[in-house]
Amino acid sequence: MKGYKYIVYILFCAALCGCTGSRKTAAVDDSRYRRIPIREVTEEALRTDAALIDAVALQESGRLDEALAAYAAVTAKEPRCGAAWYSMSRLLLRRGWTDSAQVCIDRAVATADTNRWYLLLQAEVRKRRGDSKGHIATLERLVQLQPERLEYYYELSNAHIDAGDIEGAVAALNRVEKRIGVTEEISLQKQRLWNAAGKSDKAEKEIEALAEAMPQEKRFQAILAEMNMNRKRYAKAKQYYDRVLAADPEDEYIHIQLAEYWKAVGKPAEADRELAAAFANAKLDCRTKVQLLTSFYSAEEFYGERSKAAFGLLDKVMATCGDSTEYALLYGDVLMRQRKYAEAARWLELSLKKDSSRYEVWEGLLICLTEVPEREDDMAALSARASRLFPMHTLPLYLQALYEVKHERYAEALPHLEKAEKWGFTKGYLEAETYGLMAEAYYRTKQYAKAWKCFERCLELRPDDWGTLNNYAYYLSEQGTELEKALAMSRRTIEAEPDNANSLDTYAWLLHLLGRDTEGLPYMRKAVRLDPESETLREHLKAMEK
Repeated sequence: MKGYKYIVYILFCAALCGCTGSRKTAAVDDSRYRRIPIREVTEEALRTDAALIDAVALQESGRLDEALAAYAAVTAKEPRCGAAWYSMSRLLLRRGWTDSAQVCIDRAVATADTNRWYLLLQAEVRKRRGDSKGHIATLERLVQLQPERLEYYYELSNAHIDAGDIEGAVAALNRVEKRIGVTEEISLQKQRLWNAAGKSDKAEKEIEALAEAMPQEKRFQAILAEMNMNRKRYAKAKQYYDRVLAADPEDEYIHIQLAEYWKAVGKPAEADRELAAAFANAKLDCRTKVQLLTSFYSAEEFYGERSKAAFGLLDKVMATCGDSTEYALLYGDVLMRQRKYAEAARWLELSLKKDSSRYEVWEGLLICLTEVPEREDDMAALSARASRLFPMHTLPLYLQALYEVKHERYAEALPHLEKAEKWGFTKGYLEAETYGLMAEAYYRTKQYAKAWKCFERCLELRPDDWGTLNNYAYYLSEQGTELEKALAMSRRTIEAEPDNANSLDTYAWLLHLLGRDTEGLPYMRKAVRLDPESETLREHLKAMEK
């Protein structure tokens, strides 16, 4: 077995065109009818081969330092032993000693410049050393020796890319095309290379050649259209889009692309029409349609100048959506902006069933429900739930209090309002409203000092809140305190709202309490004319006319 292993090593060395110069080889005749002469081998050659075999054995056993020394000894005795130089280069490269590896592999190639394995290692070493020129030269030699091996052309192209030579990279790929014809892989790579070099015309020509070679592939027409759109050559882009449409009228994306074209040329109505045609295609799923819709329009267009068209398309999409929950929030927001509060509330509730962790959705829902009187009880229940989930937010607390006040449960309203005051008001949100409601609740529960304080705070925040001014003035009149102050506040309300019956009543009644009936009667009579059904107004008028 040991002798057999040595024979294998000898064959290995011979395969690498190992040690030449000490051997004499007889001429070889391929004729099948003639005997091939036996090759003569000298003793010196046998000794060199044996030393090489020993070096290989050391390498195979992992004794790399000894192997390296053994290979060096072989080359010292036989400088033209390419196999030894090759093996030394590989070992040196593994250690990262690229300069030394380069010297060794160059010596190996010098012994046999047609040996593919030597050349491949030389290419690798030169690449590792950053020798772009040398790397390219070696790959060119490999291509010359074996022009049928396409992988060498691809490696050559990549070497030119590494060297920053785009034209050289393309030239290498052109040589592949000459051998195998136009292919999608090569044409698209050349397009990318020309684009990287900033040569858009050449990039486009590559795709044009591809489209010509494969006329059945409409996607190449689409690529050409997109390239021209990017270069703002809209007329030419339209020609390619029209070809795609003619080739396949049922293409699910062509109308979207045409919509982009019409938008780019400033014709939004045509863009909307194409988008509607795209959405009519059953091949497009709901998710894709919604994503396209929200990306096609800018936020200003979607919610502003193009909102009618955008919302109309969204209505059509949602009518056919199977999984409505995924888009419920978007649709609820759109309906809310259209002031379709009852519909919006239903979609926002659907969104919360999927994800109840987003406070802004709760807030949107509660705002919608304030506009839907028949769902007042739902609003109160949902406000209570939102308060439990988000205790530091004002709106749910305020709406619970408002619900209690509307049902004259003032004591029940106060804890919600006091919590809101405790947590504070982000950027003043609902602060004035909360103090106004607190003033009402404190007054109704006969906590007058707290009520006056809340009225003052509310008016400090909103001096022209005519309703609060009127209520404050009227409640002061009921308590018979600070009447002159109340009269001054009431005067401001009738100047701002001269046809408000409640404000006129408050002002006239304060004059009455101050003993100035003659002055107050015209205002009270006007209040009765404006609201003849009010029993309170009629009673006040009767009292002042006595």
